[in-house]
Amino acid sequence: MSSLTSSVQMRARRQRCGRGRVVVAATLGSMPFLACLAFAKTLPAERSREAAQRKQYGDLLRLVKTRGWPQKSPELSTDLIGVDEALEGAERRSLVSPGFRRLRFRASYDGSQYNGWARVKNASPLTVAGILDRAMSLLLRQKIFSCGASRTDAGVHARGQAAHFDVPDAIVAERPSNWQELWEKRVNEQLPSDIRIWSFQDAPPDFHATFSASGKTYVYRLHYGTNAADPLQRFYRYQIPAGWARTFDGDLLRAAASKFIGEKDFRYFTQTSKLDRYRIAGTVRTIRSLNVVEEGPGACRIEVNLDGAIFRMVRNIVGCIVMAACGRLAVDRIDELLQASPDKAKQDTMAPALAFPCLPPHGLCLEKVHYDSQDF
Repeated sequence: MSSLTSSVQMRARRQRCGRGRVVVAATLGSMPFLACLAFAKTLPAERSREAAQRKQYGDLLRLVKTRGWPQKSPELSTDLIGVDEALEGAERRSLVSPGFRRLRFRASYDGSQYNGWARVKNASPLTVAGILDRAMSLLLRQKIFSCGASRTDAGVHARGQAAHFDVPDAIVAERPSNWQELWEKRVNEQLPSDIRIWSFQDAPPDFHATFSASGKTYVYRLHYGTNAADPLQRFYRYQIPAGWARTFDGDLLRAAASKFIGEKDFRYFTQTSKLDRYRIAGTVRTIRSLNVVEEGPGACRIEVNLDGAIFRMVRNIVGCIVMAACGRLAVDRIDELLQASPDKAKQDTMAPALAFPCLPPHGLCLEKVHYDSQDF
């Protein structure tokens, strides 16, 4: 074999396709040469900036689909997948812009692989909203920025998340009669298997997924027993350490949970710096019910129904009542924590260790966002 053929390996084949055209495919050892061939074969209309962005969205969605599950795969670097171009404050816009229509939908997802729900400008696009928006952008050929009712943290799951987004009137006018079914099918085909959406609807102009919500239901799942935990639940149920399990008392758990019912100031159960960052006003919230439901030997779920939650509030509450159930925190101490002064709460929440741990995110699931409208 000559040095020429050894340095450049080339195969050419002729293949008949459509109307007698002949396609010649060449394989060279030189990647730049192949890239030039690929670009030359691209239609000029597909070389636009919008087409390039659609390709980028599609590449990211295909890449996310290939990640291993349920074991968390290594983080994909932003050098490989780029950063999120989310517009500052756009997702929290309350009013619909002229010439646009507001739509809403429901979503469920396994949060194990994602950096939470919300998109963050110039951060990783591997958020639930970031992936959803890219799938819908490909369908509608229009940049989509959805706003969710709850900014679930990294690793937190959802069964009944709600969100809205705005689209131009021109897109609405061209929808077929079965557009809800069609959009749901096409968007879900683009999404990885750990995210699904449903219930596309036209929303009233004054609807806002966050501000129109009348309440939310969260569930935290625990394995507290000394018996063996179900390994198939390990990604959705937190198993407390063996040392805690030996002293766990279900009656103390329920007594501690009752301390949180009603309107309370939860400044001790959050991180105030995060509230400022997300422009969340106040730390007073109302918990309507907090129930402990047994789910078999050594397992339970803690259902929290409230008007709204703030950063890590639910996981901190569950951590607090679990510590009380294990005898590591006096139940009466909870009243003191709920009445802590702003300075004391700020000092304690910035300390390396609280009176209770913030439990891991994988046990928490946003079960439902509630609205006055019964059809959504």
